[in-house]
Amino acid sequence: MYKVESLGLQEAKAAIEAMIEEAMKEPRQPVAMAVVDNRGALICYARMDGANAFNDLMATRKASTAALVGVDTAIFREALPSLNMNLNDFGSGANITTVPGGVCVNRPGGGILGGIGVSGRLAQEDDRLARVGLKALNLK
Repeated sequence: MYKVESLGLQEAKAAIEAMIEEAMKEPRQPVAMAVVDNRGALICYARMDGANAFNDLMATRKASTAALVGVDTAIFREALPSLNMNLNDFGSGANITTVPGGVCVNRPGGGILGGIGVSGRLAQEDDRLARVGLKALNLK
């Protein structure tokens, strides 16, 4: 039998709560936050008041991309040119992105548990907030 570990609701909620707490330090810069499992399926989502529909889409897309490709979206962005690839190579319906703000959640010792995505601020700030969620998982 083949068993695969993945993030669950408890972990996803812990990540979302940590990101909300941090993001609310600047409530005039709303973000959307998403946590997905190892297959890129949404587990938990939150949107600050004022975040728009594009933020919703991108937070989920960033989280899913990180989980599905197994690396942070910023790393994925850097890797594509060296592989002589671009997003078009994945097809128009792939729903993936290279915009920073998506982090891959790896199991200590190997294996992908899921992904976290944030959208609504500058890419570097989205990435920082996603890492707040990652830290809240207390993975060693």
